[in-house]
Amino acid sequence: AVRARGRYFNLNGLLFSAAAQTSGAGALAFPVNDQINSYVDPTTLLPFRTELNMSEGKHRTNRSYNLDQNRGAAVSDSRDRIDIPVGTHDLISLVYAIRTFNLTPPKRNAISILATARPRTLFITSLRRETIEVSGQKLSAIQVSLTTDDPQGDKLQIRMWVGDDTRHLPLRFTAVTELGPVRADLVIVSATPQ
Repeated sequence: AVRARGRYFNLNGLLFSAAAQTSGAGALAFPVNDQINSYVDPTTLLPFRTELNMSEGKHRTNRSYNLDQNRGAAVSDSRDRIDIPVGTHDLISLVYAIRTFNLTPPKRNAISILATARPRTLFITSLRRETIEVSGQKLSAIQVSLTTDDPQGDKLQIRMWVGDDTRHLPLRFTAVTELGPVRADLVIVSATPQ
């Protein structure tokens, strides 16, 4: 979700938020209930605050960071400091950053991300154009791989399909976890209560 432009933590910004939950039988095998908020500069789309409230199986994470993009620092609410490259994105702002990239296959882009507790380089590699079905519609998409500079940078085999148009809307994410493959498709949710 993208919230209205406003003042957040005494700065002008946008609030991007994402929620992820397992559903159906998957919720019994591995319950996931994640909420991530990203407060970003409306011009650069770089985050100045990130809030992670993640519950995945028995694993729990509840962290918040204030990011100083000019000084290359992320400071947690517990006052721990992490050095980050200037221009570092978080898990949500990176989706919006990817939308601005040239994704013509076989293009490869790289950005710095703060995923949880340390910065990583994320490589976005455009693999191929294809047609996928999302919510009963056939859509032209570009499949990209998301890998990091970790020794096992493709361990989760994260793939994303973005619309093959100027908007590059994220249409689908897939990954392979310890419990098996997972997939998330774009769903349009009404902003007004029904």
